Parts: sequence; structure tokens; C-alpha cells
Amino acid sequence: MMRKLFPTIAIILVIIQVFLVLFSWIVAAVVPSLPLKSLLSGEGIRWFMGSFANNISSQFLVWMLLWAMSYGSFVKSGLGNAIIKLGKGVGLTYRQRHAVYSSIAVFVLSCICIILLAFVPHAILVGVSGNLFPSPFSAAIVPILAFVLMVMSLLYGMLCGTFAGIGDAFNSLCSGIIMSAPLFPIYILAIQLFHSTLFIFAFVDK
Repeated sequence: MMRKLFPTIAIILVIIQVFLVLFSWIVAAVVPSLPLKSLLSGEGIRWFMGSFANNISSQFLVWMLLWAMSYGSFVKSGLGNAIIKLGKGVGLTYRQRHAVYSSIAVFVLSCICIILLAFVPHAILVGVSGNLFPSPFSAAIVPILAFVLMVMSLLYGMLCGTFAGIGDAFNSLCSGIIMSAPLFPIYILAIQLFHSTLFIFAFVDK
């Protein structure tokens, strides 16, 4: 089902993008008094070509990459299955239990570090005004969580033997990007459609 879903979404986004281009061209030509910009005008083509890289190079793209790597290490390490078995009361081997408890210890230590860096008086990750939003903490919370999950997964995989060495651990990070690969074309099409809409309705200057 997923193999059909992503191509379908991509086709829908392309169709909407084409419709948006034609819509902006027709409306701008028929009713030039409206505050609408055409993507087929000189200005529109210059904007589309010149801002394409900037449009897709967003913070969200970095988050997607980090979480893709974290997801890959989480799945390939077997940490997810171990946690499910632990929750169901299914027996784990001694090595697996040791690895799970070590990963939990890493999670607890990470939470303590986050609290010390962001939630105590005069913490270094709060904003200049003393608020958490916006602040360095709010800007970094998604990468921090992805990194914590990644470290927990890699540690579990190394301790329980799922990863035979550094090569297996590294490949698990790459596998996450491979598993999440269908999301990236969807992201590019969706983010460009979003910025095209902003341009057409004059929410961006150029």
C-alpha cells in the first residue's frame, strides 16, 4: 500500500503545482489589478529558479535527515522489539536486558542534562529574556531528541550483539535514510508548492 501511496501523493502535488502556475498566469493576465503574481512572468521565473535551493533547505529538512538516521538505528538495533517484549513481559536474554537497561540509563542521563541546561535558574539554553520559547533550547530540542534516540539505539545494538562492529552501526544510520527516502521527494514537491503559493499571493517580495 505504501508503495502506491507516495507516488500518488507526488502526482497530486505535481498536478496542483501545474494548476497553480496556470491559475496565476491566467488570473494575472485577465485581472491585472489583483495583487497576484504570475509564475510564468519574468519575475516569477526568476524567483522560481533563484529561490528553489533556499526554499527546500529548511530546518525541517535537517530534522527529517536526523530522524531518518535515528529511526534506522532504532529499527536495525532491535531496541524497539526489545522494549515491546519488555512491556509485554516476554523474557529477554541477559545480554538484551543489560543492553536495554544501559539504553534506559542513557535516556535518564540525557534527561538530567537537558534539565540542567534548560530548566534550572540561569540555564544556558534559555533565551535572553529567560523564556524557553523562543530560545536555543526550543531550536535544538528536535535534534537533541533524535540524537538521544540514536545513541540509545547504537548502544543497545553494540551491547546486545545486533551490531557486529562500527560498520554495522554506521549502516543502520544509512538504512534509516533509505527507508525514509520516499519522504524526501514528497517534501521537495510540497515545500515548493507552499512557497509558490506564498509568491503568487504576494506574501514574498521576490
